[in-house]
Amino acid sequence: MTEQISHFLDTLLAIAMGVFGWIFKKFSDRLEKDEDRLTKIEVELASQRERDTAVENRMSGLETTVKEINSKLDRMMEMLMKR
Repeated sequence: MTEQISHFLDTLLAIAMGVFGWIFKKFSDRLEKDEDRLTKIEVELASQRERDTAVENRMSGLETTVKEINSKLDRMMEMLMKR
């Protein structure tokens, strides 16, 4: 009788360890997937930041060009008004 109880407890312990191992593996897999997802998001944000910086630089260059054109047009208008 005690041998049957011992065998039953050993089986129950093995099942419990298997279930806990399975739960731990699922948890570990989920953490790994979340980490991969975060890495992908960080890469996308970095590339978006680089694109934003490039666009801002181009816009800054355009603003300078527009100001130069505007000042040239002002000078031309002044010259035409003097004539």
